[in-house]
Amino acid sequence: MRADLHIHSTASSDGALSPLEITRKMKELGFGAIAVLDHNTIEGSLTAATYAKEQEIIVVRGVEISSSEGHIGALGIGEIVERDLSPEETVERIHDLGGIAVALHPFRWRSGIGAKAVRRCRFDAVEVLNGRTSPVGNKKAKILCESLQLPVTAGSDSHMEFELGRSYLTMEKCETEEQLIESIIKGMVKVEGEGRSIPDTIKYAKKTIGEWICRGFKRI
Repeated sequence: MRADLHIHSTASSDGALSPLEITRKMKELGFGAIAVLDHNTIEGSLTAATYAKEQEIIVVRGVEISSSEGHIGALGIGEIVERDLSPEETVERIHDLGGIAVALHPFRWRSGIGAKAVRRCRFDAVEVLNGRTSPVGNKKAKILCESLQLPVTAGSDSHMEFELGRSYLTMEKCETEEQLIESIIKGMVKVEGEGRSIPDTIKYAKKTIGEWICRGFKRI
């Protein structure tokens, strides 16, 4: 079974597809599970979860949280976590809600949380393959993950339709969100796919710098 555990919907300010469009498209692409991780809002994820049975796909509830030092993913929660908390507070809050905390694209410029924060916090997993991260960034994330002996996750980080499923996990078939998360924690998954190409990296840098300036030099 394939699972893309990092997708953005229109609930994010920069997402192009609605939760329903995402679930339908990922089912068409042959995926068995997805996680909609919108920026600082749980609404897109919860909406996608309402279509899970209809589309015969597992939807892992979650959110991408802007901590004070960078982005942190929460999988398996149904409530929002306040933004701009410290990484330690963010991870603790995710655990209090019964979810797992993932260091998303930890080496990405501006939004990556960095190695020091990953090492000092109680992360449950590290995203070692992100479809919008450069090969260098993904490689560094993998090395960090291995050094800490943490479980892995992967996701396309897609904001547009053509990006869906670019990177993902493979695992034995699961029936529920809980089973999928258990497979991650037990290391019963494999990483597949690819990161961002050099031309895409140049385009991404121009786009994100422009958006950053328009936001008044603030993180999403």
